[in-house]
Amino acid sequence: MKTNYNNINHGTLEDIDFPDTLYKYRDWEATHHDRFIKNREVYLASPSSFEDPNDCKTPIRYDLLNEQQTYQWFKNIAKLTTPQLSIEELTREYQEWKSQDLFKNSSFLKTYQKNYNKKHALRRGVLSLTAEPCLSEMWLKYANKHTGLCIGYNTKVLFEFLGGGGMVEYLKEIPIILPKPFMSNMEITSKRIFCKETKWAFEKEYRAHMFWKNPTTISKRQIELPKSAFKEVILGSKITDKNRIEITKAVYEKIGEIPILDRENVCQQCL
Repeated sequence: MKTNYNNINHGTLEDIDFPDTLYKYRDWEATHHDRFIKNREVYLASPSSFEDPNDCKTPIRYDLLNEQQTYQWFKNIAKLTTPQLSIEELTREYQEWKSQDLFKNSSFLKTYQKNYNKKHALRRGVLSLTAEPCLSEMWLKYANKHTGLCIGYNTKVLFEFLGGGGMVEYLKEIPIILPKPFMSNMEITSKRIFCKETKWAFEKEYRAHMFWKNPTTISKRQIELPKSAFKEVILGSKITDKNRIEITKAVYEKIGEIPILDRENVCQQCL
């Protein structure tokens, strides 16, 4: 039976059919990219930094709720914010709120979603990976035209250390998201983080993610990994001798004796 990756974000990975190795393409000469080796780090990026302006920003469709659903949503919110209200008081509050018809106001919803995404981006961190070390477009785009490197991680160790992960699903249309209680927090998070448009399918992406209760810092997004999380390093076909020497030295000093391979040899085996 095929595993539904989109509903698996946390827990043990013993029974999940993940690839053994996941990869991160890096440019050794780009700012902070060497930290992935020298500091044994991964960086969980804020969605505000993503190239795709829609990534992790799928709106919650309050405008699709019918009147009964809208009232149910309002009651759930009221239980959290003003649990002391009586039924009569709650009904009056709802009628007053409903008279503003905010869920049908596109301008209000757009502003609300923009502010929500801004606050969410300060708390969410995403690590983008792929199961494919031989994707030419990825070598061009993320490893500086084959002059960089590709770091291979032990998937089980990596995901257990970060708290979970999943495979991205590429869709012609991004799925509709409804608010609680009509969708669970897990389903909302899954659809927002693990669903992307088909134009990004070339990345064949897997993701890990974290969420902090309060706005987080760059240093907290920099997660130091155990040495056991690293499996191999692949060097680009156009890497300079200087960078080859620097990377090899850093790998042996900071991680240990893991394979350091050339892309031509690795990708020849993929053909």
